[in-house]
Amino acid sequence: MRRRRSFFGRNAPVLLAYLAFVILMGTYIGLLPRFSGAQAISIANQGMTLAIASLGQTLVILTGGVDLSVGPLIALTNSVAASLMSDDPVRVALVVLLVLIVGMACGALNGILIAYGRLQPIVVTLATSSIYTGCALFVRPRPGGYVPEWFTDALTTSVAGIPSALILLAVLVALWLAFRRTRLGVSLYAIGSSEGAAFMSGISPARAKVAAYTLAGLSSAVAGLFFTAQTATGSALSGNVFTLNSVAAVVLGGTSLAGGRGGYIGTIAGAYVISVIVSVLFFLQVSPFYQSMFQGGILLLAVAIGSLQLLRVKNRLEVL
Repeated sequence: MRRRRSFFGRNAPVLLAYLAFVILMGTYIGLLPRFSGAQAISIANQGMTLAIASLGQTLVILTGGVDLSVGPLIALTNSVAASLMSDDPVRVALVVLLVLIVGMACGALNGILIAYGRLQPIVVTLATSSIYTGCALFVRPRPGGYVPEWFTDALTTSVAGIPSALILLAVLVALWLAFRRTRLGVSLYAIGSSEGAAFMSGISPARAKVAAYTLAGLSSAVAGLFFTAQTATGSALSGNVFTLNSVAAVVLGGTSLAGGRGGYIGTIAGAYVISVIVSVLFFLQVSPFYQSMFQGGILLLAVAIGSLQLLRVKNRLEVL
């Protein structure tokens, strides 16, 4: 009994996030005249870009930072991909490689400025988000470009009846579970818990932060590629919505904004809660003008929950 209570106590935010997702999915299925495999694929694709982007945001927030350049970086990589792709598989492979390099380079720039420049993450990533938006507008001044149909089908349809997005999500979960056991994974948690103690333990906070932001950039690039397949076009301003939504997804999933606690498993639920609620509001015939208000309310609630958890920890420390 004590073990059960301990398990539920440790994982309460994650379990609540998945409970919210189940309730929303039940509501969504109930509102649909008929729920089929096509709708399942649509839901899986709808939340996938945010789920991928939120992986990088999770890594950054675990260190106690935040990345406000996630959305613009998704837009930049989306613009680059849609502008350079063709029907040639070799060319597409080279474009994918280029996009991943661009994402990692942009993420590394964020990390270097924060770790070695000793600047605040929110200031640095806010500044670089404007730079990445400008680069995206330079690459694609107007929405358009070309995305081969086979590339779109490979990422947004199904394999053996299983949505491709869910297969990709399973791969990300497997990578996350393996990553948590690596030295870098342990270092990120240690830095978020106490950077000074982590340094005294032989961990280099600067290197770990650069690695975290570099991986966040890589995550945004992968999200940009999936978004390119999903929309079959490129747009320099299409990624802005993912910035704050990725933060909301991470916090809804139980990761503390103070760092050092949480993980990607809960983030997935948070990402799909934010994505599915849009569909639910649509079928409830809520005006699109009010949908942003609901999403903003969810973000506010997520931040408030994270702040309350941090306040409880501080109160306990004061009592001790």
